[in-house]
Amino acid sequence: MRSEEYSVVFSTIAPYYDTLMSFINYTSWVSYIAHILELNEIKDTTLLDLACGTGVCLKLWWERGYTLIGLDKSLEMLAICRKRLAPLDDGRIHLINGDMRDFTLAHRVPIVTCLYDSLNYLLTEEDLFSCFQHVYDSLPEHGIFVFDMNTIHCLRDEWGDSTLHRNDERMHSVWTNRFDPETAVSSLDLTLTVTENGSQQTIHERHQERGYALSLIMKLLSRAGFYCSLYRHLTFIPAQETDIRIMGVARK
Repeated sequence: MRSEEYSVVFSTIAPYYDTLMSFINYTSWVSYIAHILELNEIKDTTLLDLACGTGVCLKLWWERGYTLIGLDKSLEMLAICRKRLAPLDDGRIHLINGDMRDFTLAHRVPIVTCLYDSLNYLLTEEDLFSCFQHVYDSLPEHGIFVFDMNTIHCLRDEWGDSTLHRNDERMHSVWTNRFDPETAVSSLDLTLTVTENGSQQTIHERHQERGYALSLIMKLLSRAGFYCSLYRHLTFIPAQETDIRIMGVARK
């Protein structure tokens, strides 16, 4: 399939994204991060969520009493997010269409999160560092940045070169992964066949994620000015290259 036949990532799949990700226990992710904030004695309740997507985690944080900023590059995902959060809008939620590699805020925020391997979508060291630098600049002294990333092991050995078929409600999806060992980039060709009102439409998006060595992640965070610890996902066990997903806790 030619590249021009693919839609822009997170555009045409936006209305179906929550169904595709229905197996993710976001509540446990938010609870884990809340525990991190407690352990780090973070009392402030203003939070910026980078690549906020359809706003599932924003809603969970709102229910905990937080004031929220959500930033996402996809207008289509933000539209779903706005629809989800509209009934809750009490002045504590602000959404921004922006790029996590290059953003500025009117005021610094004490907490920044970036979840569900969104950082892996940054395919160069320069882009990943730029994101870390802008996060650092957005935090006050002693602010905290919590994020997750897929490891090289995940992209190479768990996803690898594979094809998966799924059926969800009115939708059939085909997930075809290919891993490039030279670039550590996994390319996912995602095809959705959606049946609605007696008609079908087919959607194609190509998603790419890069795996980064843990030592390089630490190096880039340190270069940005952070003190950081990496853990196995949803634990406080020090991360290893053989983990599938890792959590980062970075302090300014």
